[in-house]
Amino acid sequence: MSTILFVTVDAGGNVPPAIAIGRELLTRGHRVRFLGHERQRVSLQNAGFEFTAFRRMPHWEPTRGKSVPRAIADLLHISTNPGLGQDLIDLINEDPADLIVIDCMLLSVLKAANTAGHKHAVLFHTYYKFWTRDWVKGPIGGLARLKGLNARTLWAQADLELVVSDQTLDPAGKSASPNRVWSGVVEHGTPRAVDPTAQPLVLVSLSTISWPGQDDAYRHILTALANLPLRAIVTTGPAMDPDELSAPPNVEVLAFARHDKIMSTATAVIGHGGHSTTMAALAHDLPLIIMPMHPAIDQPIIARTVADAGAGIRLSRKASPEDIARALTTLLETESFAAAAAVIGQRLRAGDGARVAADRLLEILGARAHDADVVPVQLD
Repeated sequence: MSTILFVTVDAGGNVPPAIAIGRELLTRGHRVRFLGHERQRVSLQNAGFEFTAFRRMPHWEPTRGKSVPRAIADLLHISTNPGLGQDLIDLINEDPADLIVIDCMLLSVLKAANTAGHKHAVLFHTYYKFWTRDWVKGPIGGLARLKGLNARTLWAQADLELVVSDQTLDPAGKSASPNRVWSGVVEHGTPRAVDPTAQPLVLVSLSTISWPGQDDAYRHILTALANLPLRAIVTTGPAMDPDELSAPPNVEVLAFARHDKIMSTATAVIGHGGHSTTMAALAHDLPLIIMPMHPAIDQPIIARTVADAGAGIRLSRKASPEDIARALTTLLETESFAAAAAVIGQRLRAGDGARVAADRLLEILGARAHDADVVPVQLD
């Protein structure tokens, strides 16, 4: 049995891939631990993992609304804070791990692992192209370099660069190497069952993280949906109180709901371009309208690739209700969008990102995918 430590932070869509891979490793009998933000304790322990909280974690409230400069400053502080790297070293000294899997955003943690000579992998939870172009060249990557933390160098020093995304959609997918692999996505789906007599059902979700202008985008979407012959379910997560939104009779607004259950009977998704939500929609053969909420993260590049693949329409987060209604009508009435989404969905369902990722991580340890001395266990 190997001991594998995941190091993460509560930033929305970065967490589900780590959980999925960790659970796959648990089922194979390995010990899986997490080092993360205190607010993640309950959810990660409920998922079956041992958990330790950062002791030197700076103040971090991802669901609270903030300006773009403030959001960048907060994420830069999380990425470069040397205290998080020291927390890793302290934990490893107390309770060693055979392999450390580190979120690609945590540059100080990556530096600490490399300096101490610990075997480690870096986990990329969206397109590799976003990280190597937009993130590295953006304000966080640039300011991190001024602090002596070069993201490209730190990633390359890891024993493995693990990209948990679709290699075909990722514009950097052709840059795979023995040290850089694409596992595929961890999101699961079912083929879309088309019932031409059923009223269309649209799922709307604009991130669990609060972004500037998000509340106006929700209100414009609700106004657009009001006069269309369809049903819709809107989920806000902790980013917004559902009671602050006035919903028309054909729309239900919820704080939380199982997206996979809704997607199994949905016709389309209106989203923000978050990697997890987008890949889950495509895994269900669902075309999308994507309204990126923030220009400096992965949402715009995901919107572009989905639109270029013919599986969706990209709109501004400031799109008017009329523009949203027009785009949604086009999406629902033009068969090519659903057909393109189904092609991608078939490819995503044919893979198993968590299994492939677990295989690659165990290869670092010189282990087979299922060690002879490990008894697989069944998780609830």
